[in-house]
Amino acid sequence: MNAHIAPVAWPWLVFMLLLSGTVFADEAVRHTLSFPTDRQEVILVRSEFPVSAPVTELLMPNWTPGSYLMRVYAANVDRISAVSGEGKPLPVRKSSKDRWQVNTEKVTKLIVDYQVFTPDINVNSSWASKAFTLINGASVFLYTSPTRNLPQQLDIVVSPARGEVFTALPKSPDGSGYRVADYDELVDNPVAIAKAPAYRFKVKQQEYVLVNIGENEFWDGQQAADDVKKIVKQTQSFWRSNPLSRPFWFLNFAVEGKGGLEHDYSTVIMTGRRQMRDRGDYIKWLGVVAHEFFHVWNVRHMRPVELAEYDYQHEQYTGQLWLAEGLTSYYDNLLLSRAGLIKPEEYIELLARDIHRLETTPGRKLRPVTEASVDTWIRYYQPNTNSVNSTISYYTKGAVIGFVLDTYLRKKSKGRHDLDDVMRKMYQLHAGRPYTIDDFKKVVADVGGQGAVQFLEPLLDTTVDPDVDAALDWFGLRLERAPEVRQARQNGDPVESGFGVIWDEVKSGLVVKSVLAGSSGAAAGLLPGDELLAVGDERLTRDRLPNLMIAYRPGQKTTLLVSRRGRIVTLNVELGTAIPERFDILLQSRFGKRHLNRLQSLLGQNLKINS
Repeated sequence: MNAHIAPVAWPWLVFMLLLSGTVFADEAVRHTLSFPTDRQEVILVRSEFPVSAPVTELLMPNWTPGSYLMRVYAANVDRISAVSGEGKPLPVRKSSKDRWQVNTEKVTKLIVDYQVFTPDINVNSSWASKAFTLINGASVFLYTSPTRNLPQQLDIVVSPARGEVFTALPKSPDGSGYRVADYDELVDNPVAIAKAPAYRFKVKQQEYVLVNIGENEFWDGQQAADDVKKIVKQTQSFWRSNPLSRPFWFLNFAVEGKGGLEHDYSTVIMTGRRQMRDRGDYIKWLGVVAHEFFHVWNVRHMRPVELAEYDYQHEQYTGQLWLAEGLTSYYDNLLLSRAGLIKPEEYIELLARDIHRLETTPGRKLRPVTEASVDTWIRYYQPNTNSVNSTISYYTKGAVIGFVLDTYLRKKSKGRHDLDDVMRKMYQLHAGRPYTIDDFKKVVADVGGQGAVQFLEPLLDTTVDPDVDAALDWFGLRLERAPEVRQARQNGDPVESGFGVIWDEVKSGLVVKSVLAGSSGAAAGLLPGDELLAVGDERLTRDRLPNLMIAYRPGQKTTLLVSRRGRIVTLNVELGTAIPERFDILLQSRFGKRHLNRLQSLLGQNLKINS
């Protein structure tokens, strides 16, 4: 209870709570996990709840914090049954897609047994096999509303053959299993079970652990741990604070997956088995590590007000994911540079890639980034063939907004202030106290003046493009949006033509995945799912496409022969210029010492510029 409540109010308050049947003195919910010996992809769960109502409703979450999609985990729950504490069978009735009701009249303890099927290996779900197991709490543990805030005890019964248990969950005081303050904390601490090496290190007396599940001959675990340590050191230095009070765990699964999901004291990361052997792929992995660890501050301890309290059954809409995720995406690569893990030219290439991804997405002209944030529940995590035309990633646009806002603050203050100052002040004010968009704007105004807010607002609430050219110009850089065209013209080579489509890389033929709005393919009537068979009189295959598109000229008229749902269709097309595969960021001819100093301040390392 809050300390300011007067002592005289206690007897009446306790009496009212007792009447409501929600007080369970010195009790906890106990969950026990085990695994069948004759089957994989299944987790056996026994949950014991104190009860004091004639009917108890059991709930299974529909989503997990950090991954904004209704996943309806109850679809994987089977063989649910219940007994009283004395072992008396109790009927269980399914009342909706995510709820069950149990008659608990004259019962003080409810014991529920069920099994969870684990069909997918993902950072937001669970997976059980003899090779390794991942437990994400929201996809496994039932809860009841009256006991959600009670302590939660977790016991794991596992054969040594499956390996060791790795988790940030704190041990129970008696050493038997794990114990946390409430259901939210239980859900927030994933568990890995595997035979895997664990690399431990400290930064300023804070302990960290990198666990490489699936480590192999292609994965240098010690090198990865050394690089993670550099990320941790740089991130702690950025925030100038450490909110952690127990070890932080990087649970890295080298199982041909991708992505990451943040938690208070750990993160789950999926990667490829050979990702460390390719420089570009390894930088992507380092970026995920930096992104998820940055979230310890920006999202876990400083979060939008709409996500202050989790409602596991319903969507929670916020327009601030551009800040929570997008600005984190701006800083992940930047911190890799400041940690010395990537070269300046590698950072510049990554920045150019973000700008390219933003400006070649037609959906940026239809939907503001704040609306894309609200729409994450129906768009981002379940894209369709028209997504490229109908929305924009708040990760990508948020990162580019971060760059132009950071540059604006540096320019207007002549290098005295930057976005780092904004983020640190936000954390000082809102660590543990959720923020609104007005709170962020106030901090921006405090650091950069009201003009900085006026600069920011259109980038959030309209579809105006961030002025990356002006931002790059301040650093003595320029953006080349069609490097292939420039190179072709310099060499006297023909410019490549195209249709403005994205091909389905999974299909063996040339099957259209998406058609970009405003492209020549859209004007010709190409549809997603069309298989392109010929251009003019030329039979087309995937390997012949590049040469044929160079042979044709932009503006040339011809025909397309496509297979559409079993029918052969001929379309007339006027070819356009091919979508550029990349953008390049180059030095301006006037690049000088002042530009060099600005870049070095941004990137956190010395630059050597070839004359």
